[in-house]
Amino acid sequence: MTEESQWERIDVGSITQNVWFPYLFSPLRVGPITLKNRIVNSAHQTGFAHHGSYTSQLRAYHRERARGGAAVILSQATNVVPGYLDLWNVDDTIIQQYREVVATVAEYGAHYFAELSHPGRQSHYTGPETDFYEAPSATPLLIDGVDWRVPHALETERIREIIGAFGEAAGRCREGGVTGIELHFAHGNLVEQFMSPLTNHRVDEWGGSLENRLRFAKEVATAVRAAAGRDLAVGARITGSGLDVGEPSQLDMLEIAGTIDSWELLDYMSVTMGHYADEFNTVRNIPNMTFEPGLWSRFGKGVKNVVDVPVFLVGRVNHPRVAEELIAGGSCDAVVMARALIADPYFPVKAETGRVNDIRPCVGAMNCLRHLYRGNGIRCIHNPTVSREERLGGELTLANVRRRVVVVGGGPGGLECARVAALRGHEVVLLERAATWGGQVRAASRLPGRSELAQVVDWLGGQCESAGVTVKFGIEALPDMVASYGPDAVVVATGSAMAPASLPGEIAVYGALDVFDDTKNFGSRVVVFDEFGDWQGFGVAYALASRGVDVEFVTPTIFPGSALELTNRRIAYERLVALGVEFHPVATLMRSEGSAVVLRCGYGAVEKVLEDIDAVISVTFPKADDAIYHALAGLVPELLLVGDALSPRGIEESVYDGHMAGRRL
Repeated sequence: MTEESQWERIDVGSITQNVWFPYLFSPLRVGPITLKNRIVNSAHQTGFAHHGSYTSQLRAYHRERARGGAAVILSQATNVVPGYLDLWNVDDTIIQQYREVVATVAEYGAHYFAELSHPGRQSHYTGPETDFYEAPSATPLLIDGVDWRVPHALETERIREIIGAFGEAAGRCREGGVTGIELHFAHGNLVEQFMSPLTNHRVDEWGGSLENRLRFAKEVATAVRAAAGRDLAVGARITGSGLDVGEPSQLDMLEIAGTIDSWELLDYMSVTMGHYADEFNTVRNIPNMTFEPGLWSRFGKGVKNVVDVPVFLVGRVNHPRVAEELIAGGSCDAVVMARALIADPYFPVKAETGRVNDIRPCVGAMNCLRHLYRGNGIRCIHNPTVSREERLGGELTLANVRRRVVVVGGGPGGLECARVAALRGHEVVLLERAATWGGQVRAASRLPGRSELAQVVDWLGGQCESAGVTVKFGIEALPDMVASYGPDAVVVATGSAMAPASLPGEIAVYGALDVFDDTKNFGSRVVVFDEFGDWQGFGVAYALASRGVDVEFVTPTIFPGSALELTNRRIAYERLVALGVEFHPVATLMRSEGSAVVLRCGYGAVEKVLEDIDAVISVTFPKADDAIYHALAGLVPELLLVGDALSPRGIEESVYDGHMAGRRL
């Protein structure tokens, strides 16, 4: 069995009936090819390519998603000029790389499509030369809130060179054996920069009228189709509607979609939203857990009503029921998934065989992007094999000797350890002092906008039960009691705790979890002190401000939410400001004087006084709760420490620790 679950033993190719989700698991004709189902693994950056080329890590990543049952595996955005992002189609070296990855996914009946792109003024340059960006017009932007640039306005000769580069790249796709090509006409990349009057101020044949603004897209599509021929599927990713003032509206984009379809050059259109030119559009392009699943359905339906080719649609498609309803309701012909298949590559085969409860849910936590934006490969908050497919993919082996394992602590680390150990054949008992599993994740899910976090531990708990783990709640694990089980190994996963901050003076100081205590009255004006800039501080502030409490947010970090991934931070920041929260970055608590709290601000000794404060809620660095680990030393044959009890970090790290401990046993 693999780490995903015992269901990975299913022979995907043997499934012939579509009982549970008949629309989702029906074939779809796309130009010259037929898809076995309606699930498309979206083009998305992984961080696994290197210097423009595929790596064995990237092929292993694609292999898992193909093995899990997706009908189409799309490459990540592949640039037709060198130096942008980390995958390029600029010379013949890509041909053999395509042949290898095509063979990898074809083993499981999946098609491999290459997405061809040019980012224009967007993206990040990774080549050897000085950063240089080009666009239809010299329209400046501030990307990711920190990186400003003013691009060079393209000359006609260079425009022709780029069109040629798309055609040449398509020819290499054909030589490489890919069965489809997707043209990136969306997400604010170069083609869309020509389409939009916000970014195209030209007065020549490439700007002005809609016909002129679409000229670049038409010539790119013409060049690609000429090079690809008619036996490859060629489609385009387009935007359903601009979301900012001045961008093409939904009606404008419907006219654009209909016009593109009239060229009769494409076999499908893939509808997406947002772009990467600013944080808010990035948020809407990759919506987190505060957005409803299937949120872009009306835009897909609009495009489907004006074109004659199949329509693909993206937008938090995180459950097979969401996918089924989108297709059945006429919003699209196929669904496009990235994060759902990051969380569980076996989503398709599990859904097709009715094992919906075994699908590891994507909860929109955005850990995948958090790592990517820090220059690392993507990971998942609760699938520890993501980025490690070469090392941790494949099947879990049964242990040579069946052992009795006691896991102390039912948070994410303990649950994952128990799950993996049980699947490896061990007899596992899990002891949890609370009335249910979840640990701090359960508390975190009570914060506004964070409820889906509970799905992490609910899934793990359900999988533990299915695997035969004996779970005992309301048990305070003491050394002699743990030893009385006669364990061959004990895994301590008791988590961590936060102590209230120390503040000289008379004002009461509470801990973060006190916010959930209905017996406590914090008054009408409070200070939230966030020591380390992660979700806890923002969540506590939001919980209080949404109750009408006046919140002063104090943090020693360089800006509030500094540890958060940018899309999460962008949403949270906006909502806190709307609730009247005032921010005091690079500040720390000094003392209270009567009803005033004195801060030290900046990097010097400047003091600032916040008047009429009723209470301070502190979010401090957590401390490992590892007492039982030290007490058990020498009492049991093998003793392991995982998760926050080992070192306070986050859910992802706790799950990984637990997973590796389960493999080690």
